[in-house]
Amino acid sequence: MDVLGLGGKVAIVTGGGGNIGTATVKMLAAAGASVLAVDIDLARAEQAAADARATGADARAMEADARVVGDIDRVVQAALDRWGRLDVGVNIVGGGITSDKAAIDLLDAEWETTIDTNLYSAVRCSRAFAHAMIRGGSPGSIINIASPAGLRAAPGMVAYGAAKAALINFTWTLAVELGPHGIRANIVVPAFVPNPGSTWGGSAEQQAELARRTVPMGRVTLAEDVAGAIVAFASDLTSYSTGQLVVCDGGRLLTNPINPGVS
Repeated sequence: MDVLGLGGKVAIVTGGGGNIGTATVKMLAAAGASVLAVDIDLARAEQAAADARATGADARAMEADARVVGDIDRVVQAALDRWGRLDVGVNIVGGGITSDKAAIDLLDAEWETTIDTNLYSAVRCSRAFAHAMIRGGSPGSIINIASPAGLRAAPGMVAYGAAKAALINFTWTLAVELGPHGIRANIVVPAFVPNPGSTWGGSAEQQAELARRTVPMGRVTLAEDVAGAIVAFASDLTSYSTGQLVVCDGGRLLTNPINPGVS
């Protein structure tokens, strides 16, 4: 029995070549969905798609920049050309820029780059996804990725926090406006997810020790933890949930400040 209801569905995952993106592509595919992995780095997208095909699913890769409207339109059209429908749109593209500057000292260019990556990319993709879903006439699900920085003060990453806060509000509005079309819009908030090669939080050993001290559940967040929440929102298990937010952080947001170095 297809409890998740994802068999035969079609999903687009932007940022599909990253660690969370790859885990999401693979998990959606394992649940029976056909998936288009989209990334600015084609090699990473192709690897994610290859991993997904190993589950027996139909998964493809595409190079595109989620900040560029023309690229987004090409991605949606590619999915429609291959599968004839779009049921799930996942926007994972984003990234925080840590700075020693106070909020009042951050330059316009720094604001614009961060907002373009973390807000406008998801706005543009959500718009294209929703139009395709409405034309298709079937229920759909859009999932956006926010951050604890959008839920509380974010010294040192004010533009990122502001962009993610705006994305949360945007997604709430999408939920209200798209509800009559049977399209849901929800938010996943990951925290403390190490990226391969990243020096954030130190080495892998240092990150693990920091997590043991600051995360109630005692470990870093795995990409699969976040992918699980995304797939839950994509699935029929949450078919009457929209405008909702799930935090994947092992409880850290309940007890600790935004700066992971402060216990």
